[in-house]
Amino acid sequence: MAARRAAQRSGQGGSAVVEFALVAPLAVAVALAVAQFALFLYERNVVMGSLSEGARVAAASGRTTLDGERAASKLLHESLGGRVAAAVPVRGTSRSGLVVLRAEGTLPSFVPGVPGLEVRMTAAMHKEEGLVASGGGGAAPGERRGG
Repeated sequence: MAARRAAQRSGQGGSAVVEFALVAPLAVAVALAVAQFALFLYERNVVMGSLSEGARVAAASGRTTLDGERAASKLLHESLGGRVAAAVPVRGTSRSGLVVLRAEGTLPSFVPGVPGLEVRMTAAMHKEEGLVASGGGGAAPGERRGG
């Protein structure tokens, strides 16, 4: 009986190593794919947040579109680093009292062989001067008009 068990065990010797060698690359690939996907989502959200903040800055009274571009680019550089900030340049325009900031480019991948993620994002905000001028001279919320 002991000889029989020894014979059964000897046929499975080293199978754990082979199974690990087959499964480990797949597990590493899945882990890298999940990490890359999470990084792309984070970077995309940072780009959108930076554009929104840049549009808010540019729409403020007395500020220009260039101020908004600088603010958005600075946030991108501080949040994601120079590599990503350079890959996704911010451009702004202002027409008819509307400030529009756009970012187009490719978010780089950290996984070799995986292409970057193309992004085309836009944030828009009305200039404060335009809102005050078209507001009809009404009182601000909580203020009383006249005497």
